[in-house]
Amino acid sequence: MNLSATSYHRMLVVSVLVVLVGALAIAQPKYRTFNQVDLAEKKQKKAGKQVSSDACFHFVNTTGITVNSLHARFNGRVLSIQDSGGFTSIDFDHKHKAIDATGRTVAPGDSVVFCGTFDKKDSAIHVNFWRWDTNGVPASPKYEDLEPWSVQGNRIQPNGGTVREYLYKKVITRPAGLVIGLPNPTTGGWIRYKTADRKYFPHTDSSRCFDFIKSGEGNQHPFIGELKNPHVKKHNNHLLGEVHALRLAIVANDSGVTSPFDASTRLGDLHYSGAGDDPCNGLTVRQITRLADSALTYCNFDSAFYFKLDSCVSKINHAFDGPYIAITFHPLTIAGTNELPPWLTPSNEPVIPHFQRYSAIDDLPIQYALQQNYPNPFNPTTTIEFNLAEPSIVTLTVYNLLGQEVATVLDREEMEDGEQSVELDASNLTSGVYFYRIVAQGTEGGGQFQAVKRMVLLK
Repeated sequence: MNLSATSYHRMLVVSVLVVLVGALAIAQPKYRTFNQVDLAEKKQKKAGKQVSSDACFHFVNTTGITVNSLHARFNGRVLSIQDSGGFTSIDFDHKHKAIDATGRTVAPGDSVVFCGTFDKKDSAIHVNFWRWDTNGVPASPKYEDLEPWSVQGNRIQPNGGTVREYLYKKVITRPAGLVIGLPNPTTGGWIRYKTADRKYFPHTDSSRCFDFIKSGEGNQHPFIGELKNPHVKKHNNHLLGEVHALRLAIVANDSGVTSPFDASTRLGDLHYSGAGDDPCNGLTVRQITRLADSALTYCNFDSAFYFKLDSCVSKINHAFDGPYIAITFHPLTIAGTNELPPWLTPSNEPVIPHFQRYSAIDDLPIQYALQQNYPNPFNPTTTIEFNLAEPSIVTLTVYNLLGQEVATVLDREEMEDGEQSVELDASNLTSGVYFYRIVAQGTEGGGQFQAVKRMVLLK
């Protein structure tokens, strides 16, 4: 659920402190980062859906006598009580829609405020009727249709998967995508992420450079050139996962998806102060990711350096981790979690302009499709891309000209909706013409998709 009305407004109010010299200083802004486990979550598709309301009702004693109990019936169930108005005992009817509040007296002209969480939308919740009682005897007629004194809807909050999907579908431009590493076609490797796949995370293996890639058959080959949209199993590297998470946090803040939203120093332009031989010392957060790009592509550092760099990037990611609280859903904006620690300080770098933003809820539907593999002809690896209109169970198989199955790329693997890509390693196959076939069974709408395409292996 969302925060209560009081907590919500407290989170948004900027504190102003009076210093001894009489000047006013604004409290530090709060920032937001992500962790790998959250980014690996399935997106919360119901983010933004209202599930309840926090409402307060103002009851005034107009009877002219002192009363000691209140009877009220709401048009929705009372899920919880936030403020009983001073009454020490609240009894509910069997549907939890009516209350009998006792345990305090209310003098003529005085009032009480009753606050609770209700299962109705904020635009609908009200009191059907209410009355004052004294010692169990009605002391007033039944009053009808009391509107809330204050009301706020509670909505299902986004999660890390929601933010990942939003950034890749609405913010990160294509076909450029998000590049990690330095493009170097002769001696090193780099990664280009273009889709919103949760299997990019989390990385658990040792922190190191882009040294090798694992194929679907479990073989290893050198990491040279561009690798598109790799799942963790293709290159499992904790430093890569942390840099990817931090790069997404920078993109989110630059584009106005995460706090701070004003002219405060952007997350990427904060200065890092480390101790001893910390490789991040003296750099901005943005510069740290560029250092990581170089270290990942060029394997010319010792293992201790990669461990220290990983520790630095992870430290930044963890500094502003926490629950996901949406300030708005159209467009999606996420509140900050923590103020700056002493080892991160603002700079006077110019503010980066925001990208155009859209709603996180009203995504355009994606149609099922199977793309032509590339490269084609190939030797011995090729990439197969496809689109899923909804989360699906996917089987991808390869056949020879005789219709015999010669390889299984995906075997009933559960995958999220959107654009997906896998790599086929045909090291064990001979040159010739082959066909690849996809069967996708939707897990939500129940749709099914099948398609076949031709490819050529030349050795």
